[in-house]
Amino acid sequence: MRRRPVLASTVLAAALVLAGCGSSEPESSLPTASGEFGEKPEITFPEAEPPTELTTDVISEGDGPEVAETDLIVADYLGQVWDGKVFDNSYDPKGEGEAQPLIIPLSELVPGWAKGLAGVKVGSRVLLSLPPEEGYGEEGNEQAGIEGTDTIVFVVDVRDSYGADAKAQADAAPDAAAAASVAPQVTGELGSEATVTVPAGSPEPTEVVTTVLATGTGDPVVEGNLVAQYSGVDWAGSSIGSSWEDGTPQLFPVSPEQPTFAGLVGVPLGSRVLLQIPSAEASPAIAVVIDLIGQP
Repeated sequence: MRRRPVLASTVLAAALVLAGCGSSEPESSLPTASGEFGEKPEITFPEAEPPTELTTDVISEGDGPEVAETDLIVADYLGQVWDGKVFDNSYDPKGEGEAQPLIIPLSELVPGWAKGLAGVKVGSRVLLSLPPEEGYGEEGNEQAGIEGTDTIVFVVDVRDSYGADAKAQADAAPDAAAAASVAPQVTGELGSEATVTVPAGSPEPTEVVTTVLATGTGDPVVEGNLVAQYSGVDWAGSSIGSSWEDGTPQLFPVSPEQPTFAGLVGVPLGSRVLLQIPSAEASPAIAVVIDLIGQP
C-alpha cells in the first residue's frame, strides 16, 4: 500500500498481516469446527494430509451481501496450524480490553483470505485451509510459530464488509455557508466520489479544523473505529491518496489520542466532512474530504 501521512490508521492483526476461489474438498478430508457464528470455535483435524490447494468450506451461510476481494472486512477469526497449535484469535480479549473483531482491507492480509472469502455472504461462518503459498510462503511466520511448509486453517465469522460502492448519503443536507467559510474547495456529488483542492496562496491551518459540509441522518459518531471514504491533498496540491481510487474504504480511529479525528465525534453518519490538518500533525499540512459511512 501507498504510505499516507496521518491516514495510516488501519488496525492490524500481527499474525495475519502480509509478511480464484478456494476449491472444494471431501468433508472427510477437511477439519471441522465447533460452535455457532460468533462463538469461539474449536477445530478438529482429520487423520489426513492437508489439501494442497486453497480450500473454502462455508460452515453456515449468512444472508448479507457478498464479499469482494477488495473489501474492508469486519470479522472474528481463529487461526491454527494444521493439526498444530492455535496461533491467534479475535474471540479472546487482548490485554485488559474487550475482544475486538479484525477490521482491515482484505488486500492487507495473507492472500488466501481475499481469495477464499470472495463471494462469501456476510453473516457466514467459513473454514479456510491455506497451503503455504496462500499463507506466509516459504519464510513462514516465526513470531506466530508458523513454518514455511505449514498449512494454516482459519475459522472466520464474517460480521460485515465494506466495498468500493460504500458511500455516505446522497441526500445529506449541504451547508453552503460552511463550504464558503474554508479555503479548500470540495467537488463531487454527495454520495459519490469527492475531490479536494487547495487554492494557491491559501494560508495553512495552525490547528485541526473540522468542517461539516453536508449533514447526514445516521447515528452520531462516537469514539471507536470509523469506516469512511476519503480523498486528500497536501497544501502544495499533491495527492496523499483516495479510497475511492483505491476501491477500498478506510478505517479511522476516533479517540482522544487521535486529535486529527476528535472533531468527528457527534457528527452524524452519512455526512461529508472537510478536515484541515496542520503540518504539526501531518507534515506537510493537508486537506482531506471524508464521507462517514459506518462504525463497526
